[in-house]
Order: sequence, then structure tokens, then C-alpha cells
Amino acid sequence: MKPPKIPRRHANAIKANDVTEVFVEELQEREAALRSNHAWVLPMLDQMCAGRPIVASLKDSGLAVQDEIQLVDVAGHVAVYKLWARRGRVTYDLNEQMAAELYRSTYDTLPGNVFSNLPHINPLVVLPDPWPVTLNGFDGLVRGFFIFGYANEPSQLTYTDNEDTDSLGMLFVIDLLDMETGEVRDQTYMRLHVPLTLKEFTFELAVQYSAERVEHKYIGSTKAHKSGTYALIRQLLRPALSVLIYLCCDNRDAVEVPVSKPVKRKTRKAPISGRDPFFVEVGWRVGPKLHAARRMAGTTLAGPGVPTGITRAAHQRSGHFHKYRVGPGRPDQRTETITRWIGPTWVNLGELPEDADPITTVVPVETQRRDPLRRRGLKT
Repeated sequence: MKPPKIPRRHANAIKANDVTEVFVEELQEREAALRSNHAWVLPMLDQMCAGRPIVASLKDSGLAVQDEIQLVDVAGHVAVYKLWARRGRVTYDLNEQMAAELYRSTYDTLPGNVFSNLPHINPLVVLPDPWPVTLNGFDGLVRGFFIFGYANEPSQLTYTDNEDTDSLGMLFVIDLLDMETGEVRDQTYMRLHVPLTLKEFTFELAVQYSAERVEHKYIGSTKAHKSGTYALIRQLLRPALSVLIYLCCDNRDAVEVPVSKPVKRKTRKAPISGRDPFFVEVGWRVGPKLHAARRMAGTTLAGPGVPTGITRAAHQRSGHFHKYRVGPGRPDQRTETITRWIGPTWVNLGELPEDADPITTVVPVETQRRDPLRRRGLKT
């Protein structure tokens, strides 16, 4: 197989591209195994891959119920990947410094429709640094997550712009580590959901909503098992939702990378499996500036008034998400609500050198444009 092409002028995407290819290879192998060994699940697999309502197969698999559930889950993982592949393979290349700021960010109550502003359809978020988690007694590393739509009635994996979508799904890709060597021994997945149809949204509500939908697989009959599953969901959702909410803010730093223009000569349409990922840089303009300002202010400065002779240096308080009422009329009469990310604020800013720029706000970015090659999952 030829190595995947990397869009020109996008050296930052090399790592993201490598991670994406690992995801694709593993999920393609799982699809091949299902099609070769489990014919009874193929009707459901094809329905899910096409974004159609799921109709349970009537064929006898000859397997125990728990084994059937596990294989249907695998089919769902494959389907999430196929939906991503069909609508442009949009991959968010998240800057590591911006990611660190987002992980520290907080929010209280947000409008329930906050996720309707996701700029691309069924994107993949590649993490710059994996998150450590513990899954079923094994240490693991979360490498990224696919975002997809889900309609509960009828049961249907679908696209995030589908009008029938009532929850947003995240398929977390997790590397399981060997307990002795620390090497990657396997790749596993976990699907979590957040509601889209509520008036208001909170983190704890999202945890409860997800837990109710994974009980059959992860939660046992004891309170200890249930408590462990809730702890795992919190580990996964807290940083993931910070990233997801930021992507839905109207002041996000998300810029599509220039790509080479298509060749004018006529060529056959590339198959789904052969299309390159389309990268979107997230936080590559804001993240480094915030990081540089944080480092600049990170030293303690001498000063009077305390026994040690040292005052607390200028430092940043974590960023947070905030909702604003917009529209005509007085603020209390406005019905439309938007969400914005408020960058870290400074304490003891006067301690900074005179020529130091704290850079506390998100720079404005151009509105999302169409991919010059073709429409690849862009909302219009």
C-alpha cells in the first residue's frame, strides 16, 4: 500500500496523519474480520455504515447473547469510521499548547444547542498527547475520538447534520498497555453520548446521560462496578467536552489548511478507502501565544510586603466557556444564545515587563470556507 499523501504546507499534520492511519488500519481489519466470519451481522453492519436505521438480524448466530452484543458493538465502531470516511475524512489537528489550555477550562451551564455549531460533519479529533485512563483493570491511553450523530428512535448511527439526530456520539480510540512492559498490546473503543435536545447542558448531566447508555456493557450489578464506570466516563468526557465545546464556539481558532489544487485532467473518482484526510488546524495560532505569555510571566519577582521578600508573579487564571444573549432588544429580552471561550485572565498583570503582551483573547479567524478540492463534510 502506498504511503498516504500529506497536504503541502502542513508539516504539523504529519503526527496527526500517522495516528489517523493507525485508526483506519485497525478498523478496516475489524471490518474484514466481521465480513469473513460473522455473516449474520452483515445486514446490520451495512445499515449502520450507510447511516440507515438499524434493523436487528433474524439469522441465528449460534453465539451467546453477550458475544452477539460485543460483535454488534464492533460493527458500530466500524460504522462510525465509515461515516467519517464517506463525508470527507475531516481531521482536527489539535495544537498541544491549546489543548492544555482547554483541559484547564471550566464551564457551568451551557445552552443545550451548543453542539449544533460544530463546523464540520462527523470529524475526527486527534489528540496531541494521549490521556491516561484505566479501563477494566488495564492502563490505557486515549489517542483521539470520532464524532458522529445518533438517533435513538429509530436506533441509527448517522451524520451530525441529520435533522433526526438527538444525541452526539464520541467514539474514543484507546490503546491498552501491557502491565509489565508498558507497550501497546491492543486497541479498544468506547462510545459515549451527549444530549442535543435539552434546554440547558451541564457536565454532570452529560455523565448521567452517557452512563445510562453503557450500563449493559460496562456496569455490573454491584455499586463498585457502577462507581468505577462513572469515574471512567468522567475521565473521558471532561477533556473531550472541553475540546468539543471549543470547536462549537463562534470565536474558535480552527483554520482549514491550504491544499494543492486538483489536476485538471479527468481521473476516476477515488474510492472511499483511498481518500486522504482533510486537516483542520485547531489552536495553532492562539495556543503558542498563550503558552509563551504564560512562560514569560512564570518567574517570581522580588517585592516588598511579605516575609520572604517575594510577591506572587503575574499568572493566568484558567480559561472558561461563557454563554451570551444576542439579538435585538434588551439583554433580558433576547432569546438567542451563543457560546464563547474566554481566554485565561491575568492576575498581577502589573508585574509583567512593559513590552510584554499578555495575549488573553482569541484572535478572530476567517469563516469556514469550502475545500478547494471538493466538499468534504463542510456545513453550509
